[in-house]
Amino acid sequence: MKKVSKDFTAPVKLWALLCVIVSSFFIADYRINGILSLIGLLYLAAQCKWRLLISFGLFYALLLLLLIGIRRYGIRTIIIPEFYIFLCWNLLPVMLIGWDVITTPPGEIAAFLSRIGMPVSVILGLLVIFRFIPVMKAEVKKLRLSMKTKGLLDPARILTHPLETGEYVLIPLLLRCIQIADQLAVSAVVRGIQCPVKRSSYYGKKIRTFDYIAVIVWSTTMAAVIIVRSLA
Repeated sequence: MKKVSKDFTAPVKLWALLCVIVSSFFIADYRINGILSLIGLLYLAAQCKWRLLISFGLFYALLLLLLIGIRRYGIRTIIIPEFYIFLCWNLLPVMLIGWDVITTPPGEIAAFLSRIGMPVSVILGLLVIFRFIPVMKAEVKKLRLSMKTKGLLDPARILTHPLETGEYVLIPLLLRCIQIADQLAVSAVVRGIQCPVKRSSYYGKKIRTFDYIAVIVWSTTMAAVIIVRSLA
């Protein structure tokens, strides 16, 4: 029996990201921003992305507690400046939907952009941007494990040789970035990116009622935020 995907289609995810960015630009009240973040969490729950939902949910709860403590009880944070707390709170809706887009298979996004006639150079640029964070996260994790195995993450060594530690981190990452760029170029050529004819794709998700509901919710949310802002 074929398993039905709970993920929204690429155009719906891109539209949700656009709506969140526009809404965040017009939001002036931290409470409205909190509501927008809750809608984002429900958006993840609708796709059954429980791991991502738990991570961002805990982060949301922590920011909310800190925000309440600062605004209502005058608590002053020592380790983390208050500016960064407010900045994370304001950017949380964009981070929620943005990470969902970033973790979407690149083929789905490329197939949709190709269907609407987007230039190949633009598609490649966007795909590189969307895949940069997950790829670099995986590379940093591998590098950390390698350094830990070699004993290069010892706190005493880091404090006594900070420049060497920086070299051990930056040089492998820079070399890996160059390798990934070469692999991406070769992969694009092999897949016929330079071919002038119209290309097909095996990513053929159709827009369902499930997706239309998400589009309506995000469009209504964006319109409501703009109206509230204009009346304020």
